[in-house]
Amino acid sequence: MMFRKHLSAQSWRTVGAVLLLLSHYVGPGSSFMVVVDEPAVTPAGSIIFHAAMTDDGGQNGRQWTYVWSSTSPETTRSFFHLSRDGSVRLKRSPISRPCSDWPLRIEAYDPSVRTGVTRVSLPLTVRFKSCGNQLMDGHRRQRVDHSVRLTTILPDWAGREVDDDRLFNEICLRRSELIVPKLDAYLPESVRRYCRTDSWTSSTSNRAVESSGVDLVSTESECRPGRTGNAHLHYRLNCSSPIGNGVVEAQREMDVTARLDPPPPPDILHRSGHRQRRQTAADASFSFEQPVYVASVPEERDRGLQVISLAVRNPPPIGVMYSMVAVLDARSQKLFSIDGQTGSITTSARLDRESMDVHYLRVTATEMVAGAEGSGGANRPQPRSATATVQINVEDVNDFPPTFEQANYETAIKESASIGTAVLTVRAKDQDAGANADVHYSIVNPFGANEAFRIDAKTGVISTRLALDRETNDQYNLTIQAVDQGPVQERQSATASVHVQIGDENDNYPQFSERTYTVEVAENVNWAENPIVARIRATDADVGPNAILRYSLIGGNTQGHFVIDSLSGDVAVVQPLDFETVRSYRLVIRAQDGGNPSRSNTTQLLVNVRDVNDNAPRFYTSLFQESVIENVPIGHSIVRVQAYDADDADNALISYRIVPLAIMTPTGNQQTDEDQLPFGIDPDTGWIVTVRDLDREENHHHEFEVLATDGGGKTATARVVLQIQDQNDNDPVFWPKIYDAVVGEDATPGTPVLTVTATDRDENPRLQYSIVGGNVRGRFSVSSQNGQGLISVAQPLDYKQEKRFVLTVQASDSGGRSDTATVYLNVSDANTHAPAFEAAPYSATVFEDAPIGTTVLIVAASDGDVGDNARITYGLSGELVPEFSIQPATGAIITTKPLDRERTSGYLLTITARDNGNPPLSDTTDVEISLADVNDNPPVFQQTTYTANVPEDALIGTSVLQVTATDADQGFNGRVRYVLLDSDANASPFTLDATSGILRTNKLLDRESTAKYDLLVQAIDRGTPELSGAASVIVIIDDVNDSPPSFNIPPSSDRVRLFIQENSPVGSKVGDILARDPDEGVNAVVQYSIIGGPDAEAFTLVPRPESGSAELLTRIDLDYESARKRYELLVRAASPPLRTDVIVEVNVVDVNDNVPVLNDFRLVLNNFRNYFPLGPVARVPVFDADVNDQLHYRVVSGNSADLIHLNETSGYITLSSNLNTNVPISAAMEISVSDLSFLSFLFKSNVRQQ
Repeated sequence: MMFRKHLSAQSWRTVGAVLLLLSHYVGPGSSFMVVVDEPAVTPAGSIIFHAAMTDDGGQNGRQWTYVWSSTSPETTRSFFHLSRDGSVRLKRSPISRPCSDWPLRIEAYDPSVRTGVTRVSLPLTVRFKSCGNQLMDGHRRQRVDHSVRLTTILPDWAGREVDDDRLFNEICLRRSELIVPKLDAYLPESVRRYCRTDSWTSSTSNRAVESSGVDLVSTESECRPGRTGNAHLHYRLNCSSPIGNGVVEAQREMDVTARLDPPPPPDILHRSGHRQRRQTAADASFSFEQPVYVASVPEERDRGLQVISLAVRNPPPIGVMYSMVAVLDARSQKLFSIDGQTGSITTSARLDRESMDVHYLRVTATEMVAGAEGSGGANRPQPRSATATVQINVEDVNDFPPTFEQANYETAIKESASIGTAVLTVRAKDQDAGANADVHYSIVNPFGANEAFRIDAKTGVISTRLALDRETNDQYNLTIQAVDQGPVQERQSATASVHVQIGDENDNYPQFSERTYTVEVAENVNWAENPIVARIRATDADVGPNAILRYSLIGGNTQGHFVIDSLSGDVAVVQPLDFETVRSYRLVIRAQDGGNPSRSNTTQLLVNVRDVNDNAPRFYTSLFQESVIENVPIGHSIVRVQAYDADDADNALISYRIVPLAIMTPTGNQQTDEDQLPFGIDPDTGWIVTVRDLDREENHHHEFEVLATDGGGKTATARVVLQIQDQNDNDPVFWPKIYDAVVGEDATPGTPVLTVTATDRDENPRLQYSIVGGNVRGRFSVSSQNGQGLISVAQPLDYKQEKRFVLTVQASDSGGRSDTATVYLNVSDANTHAPAFEAAPYSATVFEDAPIGTTVLIVAASDGDVGDNARITYGLSGELVPEFSIQPATGAIITTKPLDRERTSGYLLTITARDNGNPPLSDTTDVEISLADVNDNPPVFQQTTYTANVPEDALIGTSVLQVTATDADQGFNGRVRYVLLDSDANASPFTLDATSGILRTNKLLDRESTAKYDLLVQAIDRGTPELSGAASVIVIIDDVNDSPPSFNIPPSSDRVRLFIQENSPVGSKVGDILARDPDEGVNAVVQYSIIGGPDAEAFTLVPRPESGSAELLTRIDLDYESARKRYELLVRAASPPLRTDVIVEVNVVDVNDNVPVLNDFRLVLNNFRNYFPLGPVARVPVFDADVNDQLHYRVVSGNSADLIHLNETSGYITLSSNLNTNVPISAAMEISVSDLSFLSFLFKSNVRQQ
């Protein structure tokens, strides 16, 4: 391809136009050729070619660096200059051999690329117009590589480890996977301006170029050994001439190298056009000690600071001249200088690491040749030279203070936030590096109210340290300081203010102005006008809706007499009041705020109803009846006649008076005079009293009325009936007057002896009997039963003390009248002395390991009788105690079974001593036997297995659980200490308190490392010998949300890669997005969302909670043959507040959805003598948009003479030897092309030989 410099030099400098021509002698694979006009037309400095490239998206966004390749001859480079923007300028025209082809190669690279095309190599040939189209001589037609070469870096996921090698040594690609997108974007600008590409083919197996996007893809899934892979491509350029010379075509080549690691930087020694000659064997000794030197220098030092000194091996006696040029960045040239004599590099200015942290310098050492000056001609000796690269790393000094993202922060937080709630995260950045950039945060004013907050020194997270209360402090102003961690004397800091507004939470109850309200309302109030009787007021310390109050009646208003205004709190009467029905109302009033949830408070309103006189007196009963004894004194109160009035105060004051009834007397006259009655009435109290003596024989029945009058003149009456009762005026009389009886001294108390009887002629005499004489020591008692007196034994009798009793018995009525009788009682003799224990009660102590037969104690009893009545036999009585027995004659208590204090710590025996009298008498006593402890029981835990839960973020020293063991022994034998077995006190995550048995954390826990601990604890007593018991402790670590989700991707990859076939319907599943959270429970629930990425709108996520994953679904149609084969979006997996973001890469997989396309074509062959072609002469020009299709070719008809041979898989056509003749031959054939998925298609082809 030729580029002709056609416009004038001035217009070329302005627009940089080129003429694209296809020379007839430029064969396939030739480099891009620039034809330059004569020097008079194209002066020095003219732009002759633009090598600038775009990025994958067709934009000039990449920072390409353009340099001459080391394969470009130095002589050629001396005529041309390569600019930073990729433009090639003419420096000077060649003086000799102007018709030579001047081959060049331009290297473009972008070292910032980590994945994708990072290096492009472009071939270029310059020819001057004066040469025309004449062929070059053999020297000038040197063989040069004319293909465009691309180097791309594959992502880590394309590599695979084999043979346990820690490095990736295989490249693995999937079918339809994109390798390099938009290959035509890497052609130079001068080509892209006038040319388009088509007919891309690959001569490398399993590699193809998709035509619509011009993307290099893999046609099969495979793994290839090695860390690099190559693809050789062919394409066709169709170029239009800017001066209207039509369209020309040319076949081109491109080599693509895919690598798993970045390539080494290109040789950039020739970027500035310095001359360099090949190093001969003689020059080998003249070289630097090492090819690359690395030095470090601190920033912000004064100029003149020495960095490094370089020296060559075997310097010549005359000396060496050192020079230096900046590599990669021209700024380095101004910052350093080199001593030409010594090779010492020093700083020329202050260095700033933040502007540029590394510099690359190319140092050249050139020997000084004797006689070089003044000697001319070809005999002047060429000086030797050597080069080395110097990498200078700029060390950081703490010259930048931290800088907050904002000078003033504002945030808000609810007052109900729990302690430890994150309020705000402040961020400060420091342009320094290392410890100088490590920022720690603190609160400058943490005192007073600001003690409620704290800040994490590392993260800058401000959180609450104390409970907040908006009603106390509604805002806080914090001053946050960020201090870097440079040397103490050099540390720098910055401050920022944080304003925290406390949001109201409905945490205050409404408060009433009074604890209880009291009002008085007349019962005849005009309720129809709804008069206001009380005003209730309450306040709420909250603000906003939380302080808006609504009033309501919630109690005491069962009949709806009152209503309350919900807004003002005014209480009004809405129904009539009645003092006599309800004298007061205790209303419960609620004030409720508008918070959510709301809070309320209640108060009481006491409404007292004021009385008016609207009720007459009323007696409690209309008839009062009472009895009175005939001999009561004058003024005796008989009965109270009482009336009541529903009114109050004076309206309820009642006075009473007697109103006699008109009755007929025995003489037939009516008696109506009040003075004739023997009764009167107290006008205030209503008590009826006697006013003269009563005589039952005169009149035993009286009846009259009582009139009650209230303070308002209203009256009521009631009838009173009084009965006169008889008086007791007769004495009781015994008959007979003397009684005799005999009783044995062994009669028990309560034994009846005899009955005495008295009578009384009065009505209902109700006689009571008593012993009024002769009852020595109270041995007897008398009781009244059915009007008679029953004499019984009250105390035990003793024949030796009293043998006879003479009792005087008295009978008395209720009126105090009485009579007496004499009773003679004789006592008969009996066995009266029982045995008695001498030292009761008894107690003794015996060791629990005492052998059987051990005498514990001897008991003894005495009897005051003689003979058999005094002979005592001992025995055990009460509850059976098999461990002991007693000797009947001696009273010795001995052991009969082994003892166990832990089972029974003591025994209470009941011992009986019985004499041999008739009947026998006995005595009992208790013997308390205590068992002394011996250490025969090990400690026993309350549980054989303890289980406890502790959160994994528990602080060191947190109490986990308490184990408790008991020892049935006593004293030191039962005192227990605890130890944790099989654990190093320093290494164990837990420690056990020896005294309390409390298990505490000894180290920070991590559930994700260890979710459960199985511990063994031991309890040891302090007896001799020591005994112990053990129990297991299971500590389950409860999860805390401290681990962010992690996506299920290989460690070497930074993204999730998914594949989907093209033409899948919208809504099709691309794949599952799965992230694992090492936490558990709700902390392990992962929430998925699409948060960004260039193709975020093309997909949607559907959570699948049952599997913990999310399905990625399509929202657009996908077409592999379009320009997009790969989509990227950013997916977030969150377990609030933790989260992880990952790039999801969706690759479209090709399917066979396009038919091969082939038009009729003509093949014309010219046969020259002795030049008959033996290899392929053409290829069937079929086009199939599916790059993965395997096409099959066959001749259907017209080739019966076997004039051609058609390769069934490649489509290449070779000629039969039958065509090697000088006779013109013409044939029409039909060729079928099939991709195995669609039907074969027939195409006509004409083959003609001339």
